[in-house]
Amino acid sequence: MRLFFLQFRQGLIDSYAELFGQEERTDLSGVSNFTSKWGWYNSIYGLSNGDITKFEHITKLGVHECLTFLTYTKEKNELEARQIKSKFK
Repeated sequence: MRLFFLQFRQGLIDSYAELFGQEERTDLSGVSNFTSKWGWYNSIYGLSNGDITKFEHITKLGVHECLTFLTYTKEKNELEARQIKSKFK
């Protein structure tokens, strides 16, 4: 049974590398500590757009539906940030 969960976990990490992969961070203390402390709660917060009344609904959605949306949002935000940054160079 344990092997199943380890394989499932690795499958999620591989499928959603943008969310769970290692990335370079410039502010290890603040960002890393926040992410470590809040973990999945931060994802639920993002999916509900910060509306606590939607938390219960969000937690009933399928995991792949949620992770696909979070991956899309993360990539979109990174692309927009790079575009803004390139305009100020």
